[in-house]
Amino acid sequence: MRCTRAPITADGGGEIVAVIRDISAWKEEEAALKAARNTAEAATLAKSRFIANMSHDLRTPLNAIIGFSEVMEREMFGPLGGARYREYSGLIHESGSHLLELINGLLDMAKIEAGKFTLQEELLALPDVAQSAVHFVQLMSERAGVTLAVELRPVAQLAFADKRAVKQILVNLLSNAIKFTPPGGRVTLAAEVEGAGLLLAVTDTGAGIAPEDLEKLGRPFEQAGHADKEGTGLGLALVKALAALHGGEVVIASTLGIGTCVTVRLPQAAVDGAWLAGDGPARFRAAS
Repeated sequence: MRCTRAPITADGGGEIVAVIRDISAWKEEEAALKAARNTAEAATLAKSRFIANMSHDLRTPLNAIIGFSEVMEREMFGPLGGARYREYSGLIHESGSHLLELINGLLDMAKIEAGKFTLQEELLALPDVAQSAVHFVQLMSERAGVTLAVELRPVAQLAFADKRAVKQILVNLLSNAIKFTPPGGRVTLAAEVEGAGLLLAVTDTGAGIAPEDLEKLGRPFEQAGHADKEGTGLGLALVKALAALHGGEVVIASTLGIGTCVTVRLPQAAVDGAWLAGDGPARFRAAS
Protein backbone atom coordinates (compact mmCIF):
# COMPACT_ATOMS: atom_id res chain seq x y z
CA MET A 1 0.00 0.00 0.00
CA ARG A 2 1.24 3.48 -0.91
CA CYS A 3 -0.28 6.62 0.60
CA THR A 4 -0.03 10.12 -0.83
CA ARG A 5 -1.49 13.37 0.48
CA ALA A 6 -3.66 15.17 -2.09
CA PRO A 7 -3.18 18.94 -2.62
CA ILE A 8 -4.73 21.09 0.15
CA THR A 9 -7.95 22.77 -0.98
CA ALA A 10 -8.81 26.47 -0.63
CA ASP A 11 -10.81 25.88 2.55
CA GLY A 12 -7.86 24.13 4.17
CA GLY A 13 -9.15 20.64 3.74
CA GLY A 14 -7.26 17.71 2.25
CA GLU A 15 -7.41 14.00 1.48
CA ILE A 16 -5.15 10.99 1.65
CA VAL A 17 -5.02 8.83 -1.47
CA ALA A 18 -4.16 5.19 -0.79
CA VAL A 19 -3.29 2.71 -3.57
CA ILE A 20 -3.27 -0.99 -2.71
CA ARG A 21 -1.83 -3.62 -5.04
CA ASP A 22 -1.87 -7.40 -4.68
CA ILE A 23 1.69 -8.55 -5.52
CA SER A 24 1.21 -12.22 -4.62
CA ALA A 25 1.76 -13.36 -8.21
CA TRP A 26 4.95 -11.31 -8.51
CA LYS A 27 6.30 -12.71 -5.25
CA GLU A 28 5.50 -16.25 -6.36
CA GLU A 29 7.31 -15.66 -9.64
CA GLU A 30 10.30 -14.23 -7.78
CA ALA A 31 10.43 -17.28 -5.51
CA ALA A 32 10.21 -19.61 -8.51
CA LEU A 33 13.09 -17.83 -10.24
CA LYS A 34 15.19 -18.02 -7.08
CA ALA A 35 14.48 -21.75 -6.75
CA ALA A 36 15.40 -22.31 -10.42
CA ARG A 37 18.66 -20.40 -9.96
CA ASN A 38 19.55 -22.45 -6.87
CA THR A 39 18.81 -25.65 -8.80
CA ALA A 40 21.00 -24.54 -11.70
CA GLU A 41 23.86 -23.60 -9.36
CA ALA A 42 23.61 -26.97 -7.62
CA ALA A 43 23.69 -28.76 -10.99
CA THR A 44 26.74 -26.76 -12.07
CA LEU A 45 28.54 -27.58 -8.83
CA ALA A 46 27.66 -31.28 -9.21
CA LYS A 47 28.98 -31.20 -12.79
CA SER A 48 32.24 -29.62 -11.65
CA ARG A 49 32.67 -32.22 -8.91
CA PHE A 50 31.96 -35.03 -11.37
CA ILE A 51 34.52 -33.71 -13.87
CA ALA A 52 37.12 -33.33 -11.12
CA ASN A 53 36.59 -36.89 -9.84
CA MET A 54 36.48 -38.35 -13.36
CA SER A 55 39.66 -36.52 -14.36
CA HIS A 56 41.54 -37.87 -11.36
CA ASP A 57 40.38 -41.41 -12.15
CA LEU A 58 41.44 -41.11 -15.80
CA ARG A 59 44.84 -39.58 -15.08
CA THR A 60 46.06 -42.56 -13.06
CA PRO A 61 45.95 -45.17 -15.87
CA LEU A 62 47.07 -42.58 -18.42
CA ASN A 63 50.26 -41.91 -16.45
CA ALA A 64 50.99 -45.64 -16.56
CA ILE A 65 50.29 -45.81 -20.32
CA ILE A 66 52.58 -42.87 -21.01
CA GLY A 67 55.33 -44.18 -18.73
CA PHE A 68 55.39 -47.73 -20.10
CA SER A 69 55.15 -46.58 -23.74
CA GLU A 70 58.13 -44.29 -23.11
CA VAL A 71 60.10 -47.28 -21.74
CA MET A 72 59.26 -49.22 -24.90
CA GLU A 73 60.00 -46.30 -27.21
CA ARG A 74 63.47 -45.87 -25.69
CA GLU A 75 64.05 -49.64 -25.55
CA MET A 76 65.29 -49.40 -21.98
CA PHE A 77 65.18 -53.18 -21.42
CA GLY A 78 66.52 -54.23 -24.79
CA PRO A 79 65.51 -53.98 -28.47
CA LEU A 80 61.87 -54.47 -29.43
CA GLY A 81 62.77 -56.44 -32.52
CA GLY A 82 61.27 -54.20 -35.18
CA ALA A 83 61.06 -50.55 -36.22
CA ARG A 84 57.28 -50.77 -36.47
CA TYR A 85 57.05 -51.52 -32.74
CA ARG A 86 59.04 -48.38 -31.94
CA GLU A 87 56.74 -46.38 -34.18
CA TYR A 88 53.63 -47.76 -32.48
CA SER A 89 54.98 -47.16 -28.98
CA GLY A 90 55.75 -43.59 -30.01
CA LEU A 91 52.17 -43.14 -31.21
CA ILE A 92 50.84 -44.57 -27.95
CA HIS A 93 53.00 -42.13 -26.00
CA GLU A 94 51.94 -39.18 -28.12
CA SER A 95 48.24 -40.04 -27.93
CA GLY A 96 48.38 -40.61 -24.19
CA SER A 97 50.16 -37.29 -23.65
CA HIS A 98 47.56 -35.47 -25.74
CA LEU A 99 44.68 -37.08 -23.83
CA LEU A 100 46.34 -36.26 -20.50
CA GLU A 101 46.65 -32.63 -21.58
CA LEU A 102 42.91 -32.48 -22.34
CA ILE A 103 42.06 -34.09 -19.01
CA ASN A 104 44.28 -31.65 -17.13
CA GLY A 105 42.40 -28.81 -18.81
CA LEU A 106 39.06 -30.25 -17.72
CA LEU A 107 40.36 -30.76 -14.19
CA ASP A 108 41.69 -27.21 -13.90
CA MET A 109 38.43 -25.73 -15.20
CA ALA A 110 36.42 -27.87 -12.77
CA LYS A 111 38.61 -26.70 -9.87
CA ILE A 112 38.20 -23.06 -10.87
CA GLU A 113 34.40 -23.36 -11.23
CA ALA A 114 34.19 -25.12 -7.86
CA GLY A 115 36.36 -22.43 -6.23
CA LYS A 116 39.06 -24.95 -5.30
CA PHE A 117 41.90 -23.66 -7.46
CA THR A 118 44.28 -21.90 -5.08
CA LEU A 119 47.08 -19.71 -6.42
CA GLN A 120 50.60 -20.39 -5.16
CA GLU A 121 52.21 -17.05 -5.96
CA GLU A 122 55.99 -16.84 -5.93
CA LEU A 123 58.84 -14.86 -7.42
CA LEU A 124 59.68 -16.48 -10.76
CA ALA A 125 62.11 -15.97 -13.63
CA LEU A 126 59.91 -15.25 -16.62
CA PRO A 127 62.48 -16.35 -19.27
CA ASP A 128 62.64 -19.81 -17.66
CA VAL A 129 58.84 -20.18 -17.61
CA ALA A 130 58.58 -18.91 -21.20
CA GLN A 131 61.26 -21.31 -22.40
CA SER A 132 59.55 -24.21 -20.63
CA ALA A 133 56.24 -23.35 -22.35
CA VAL A 134 57.95 -23.04 -25.76
CA HIS A 135 59.70 -26.39 -25.25
CA PHE A 136 56.31 -27.97 -24.51
CA VAL A 137 54.88 -26.91 -27.91
CA GLN A 138 58.13 -27.13 -29.91
CA LEU A 139 57.31 -30.46 -31.54
CA MET A 140 53.82 -29.25 -32.41
CA SER A 141 55.25 -26.15 -34.13
CA GLU A 142 57.82 -28.17 -36.08
CA ARG A 143 55.17 -30.53 -37.40
CA ALA A 144 52.96 -27.58 -38.37
CA GLY A 145 55.85 -25.79 -40.08
CA VAL A 146 55.40 -22.73 -37.84
CA THR A 147 58.30 -20.64 -36.50
CA LEU A 148 58.34 -19.84 -32.78
CA ALA A 149 59.95 -16.67 -31.40
CA VAL A 150 60.32 -15.27 -27.85
CA GLU A 151 60.72 -11.52 -27.27
CA LEU A 152 60.90 -10.59 -23.58
CA ARG A 153 61.70 -6.97 -22.79
CA PRO A 154 64.62 -6.44 -20.36
CA VAL A 155 62.21 -5.03 -17.76
CA ALA A 156 60.04 -8.18 -17.99
CA GLN A 157 62.40 -10.72 -16.45
CA LEU A 158 60.86 -11.23 -13.02
CA ALA A 159 57.25 -11.77 -12.01
CA PHE A 160 55.27 -12.52 -8.87
CA ALA A 161 52.54 -14.97 -9.80
CA ASP A 162 51.53 -18.63 -9.76
CA LYS A 163 54.24 -20.35 -11.79
CA ARG A 164 52.08 -23.26 -12.96
CA ALA A 165 49.24 -20.91 -13.92
CA VAL A 166 51.55 -18.65 -15.94
CA LYS A 167 53.02 -21.64 -17.77
CA GLN A 168 49.51 -22.97 -18.44
CA ILE A 169 48.48 -19.59 -19.84
CA LEU A 170 51.48 -19.50 -22.18
CA VAL A 171 51.13 -23.12 -23.30
CA ASN A 172 47.44 -22.68 -24.11
CA LEU A 173 47.99 -19.44 -26.02
CA LEU A 174 50.95 -20.86 -27.96
CA SER A 175 49.07 -24.09 -28.76
CA ASN A 176 46.07 -22.18 -30.06
CA ALA A 177 48.25 -19.86 -32.15
CA ILE A 178 50.16 -22.75 -33.71
CA LYS A 179 46.95 -24.69 -34.37
CA PHE A 180 45.45 -21.86 -36.40
CA THR A 181 48.60 -20.68 -38.20
CA PRO A 182 49.34 -22.14 -41.65
CA PRO A 183 52.74 -23.66 -42.57
CA GLY A 184 55.40 -21.01 -43.01
CA GLY A 185 53.72 -18.74 -40.47
CA ARG A 186 55.15 -17.28 -37.28
CA VAL A 187 54.07 -17.25 -33.63
CA THR A 188 55.67 -14.76 -31.23
CA LEU A 189 55.58 -14.72 -27.44
CA ALA A 190 56.30 -11.28 -25.98
CA ALA A 191 56.32 -9.78 -22.49
CA GLU A 192 56.21 -6.15 -21.39
CA VAL A 193 55.72 -4.19 -18.18
CA GLU A 194 52.99 -1.58 -17.79
CA GLY A 195 53.25 0.11 -14.41
CA ALA A 196 52.88 -2.66 -11.84
CA GLY A 197 51.26 -4.89 -14.45
CA LEU A 198 52.82 -7.62 -16.56
CA LEU A 199 51.64 -8.00 -20.16
CA LEU A 200 52.00 -11.39 -21.86
CA ALA A 201 51.14 -11.40 -25.57
CA VAL A 202 51.07 -14.18 -28.16
CA THR A 203 50.82 -13.01 -31.78
CA ASP A 204 50.34 -15.21 -34.83
CA THR A 205 50.19 -14.77 -38.59
CA GLY A 206 47.17 -17.04 -38.98
CA ALA A 207 43.88 -16.53 -40.76
CA GLY A 208 42.47 -14.25 -38.06
CA ILE A 209 39.05 -14.30 -36.41
CA ALA A 210 35.83 -12.88 -37.77
CA PRO A 211 34.30 -10.07 -35.65
CA GLU A 212 31.11 -12.08 -35.07
CA ASP A 213 33.18 -14.95 -33.66
CA LEU A 214 35.24 -12.87 -31.21
CA GLU A 215 32.48 -12.80 -28.60
CA LYS A 216 32.37 -16.62 -28.56
CA LEU A 217 36.02 -16.92 -27.62
CA GLY A 218 36.66 -17.78 -24.00
CA ARG A 219 33.43 -19.69 -23.50
CA PRO A 220 34.14 -23.26 -22.31
CA PHE A 221 33.74 -25.96 -24.99
CA GLU A 222 33.29 -23.48 -27.85
CA GLN A 223 35.58 -22.99 -30.86
CA ALA A 224 34.67 -19.91 -32.83
CA GLY A 225 34.42 -20.86 -36.48
CA HIS A 226 36.90 -23.75 -36.21
CA ALA A 227 34.84 -26.81 -35.28
CA ASP A 228 37.12 -28.97 -37.41
CA LYS A 229 40.14 -28.33 -35.21
CA GLU A 230 41.18 -30.71 -32.43
CA GLY A 231 40.61 -29.79 -28.80
CA THR A 232 37.88 -29.22 -26.23
CA GLY A 233 37.60 -25.47 -26.69
CA LEU A 234 38.82 -24.99 -23.11
CA GLY A 235 42.17 -23.34 -23.89
CA LEU A 236 41.16 -19.68 -23.95
CA ALA A 237 38.51 -20.22 -21.26
CA LEU A 238 41.25 -21.52 -18.97
CA VAL A 239 43.48 -18.57 -19.84
CA LYS A 240 40.71 -16.12 -18.94
CA ALA A 241 39.93 -17.95 -15.70
CA LEU A 242 43.59 -18.12 -14.61
CA ALA A 243 44.11 -14.45 -15.47
CA ALA A 244 40.98 -13.53 -13.49
CA LEU A 245 42.34 -15.37 -10.44
CA HIS A 246 45.32 -12.98 -10.61
CA GLY A 247 42.92 -10.04 -10.92
CA GLY A 248 43.80 -9.76 -14.62
CA GLU A 249 42.10 -9.77 -17.98
CA VAL A 250 42.48 -11.05 -21.55
CA VAL A 251 42.26 -8.80 -24.62
CA ILE A 252 41.94 -10.23 -28.14
CA ALA A 253 42.74 -8.27 -31.29
CA SER A 254 42.38 -9.97 -34.67
CA THR A 255 42.23 -9.08 -38.36
CA LEU A 256 41.05 -11.56 -40.97
CA GLY A 257 43.87 -12.59 -43.28
CA ILE A 258 46.56 -11.02 -41.08
CA GLY A 259 46.54 -12.73 -37.69
CA THR A 260 45.59 -12.55 -34.03
CA CYS A 261 47.16 -11.12 -30.88
CA VAL A 262 46.00 -12.29 -27.46
CA THR A 263 47.24 -10.19 -24.54
CA VAL A 264 47.01 -11.25 -20.90
CA ARG A 265 47.38 -8.47 -18.34
CA LEU A 266 48.34 -9.44 -14.78
CA PRO A 267 47.97 -6.10 -12.95
CA GLN A 268 50.21 -6.76 -9.93
CA ALA A 269 52.71 -9.30 -11.26
CA ALA A 270 55.59 -7.06 -12.47
CA VAL A 271 58.77 -7.00 -10.38
CA ASP A 272 61.67 -4.60 -10.95
CA GLY A 273 65.04 -6.28 -10.33
CA ALA A 274 66.69 -3.07 -9.08
CA TRP A 275 63.74 -2.37 -6.81
CA LEU A 276 63.94 -5.93 -5.51
CA ALA A 277 67.61 -5.55 -4.57
CA GLY A 278 66.94 -2.25 -2.81
CA ASP A 279 63.86 -1.37 -0.82
CA GLY A 280 61.41 -3.92 -2.18
CA PRO A 281 59.06 -5.71 0.23
CA ALA A 282 60.62 -8.41 2.35
CA ARG A 283 58.40 -11.10 0.81
CA PHE A 284 60.06 -10.55 -2.60
CA ARG A 285 63.61 -10.39 -1.23
CA ALA A 286 63.02 -13.54 0.82
CA ALA A 287 61.60 -15.35 -2.19
CA SER A 288 64.66 -14.47 -4.25
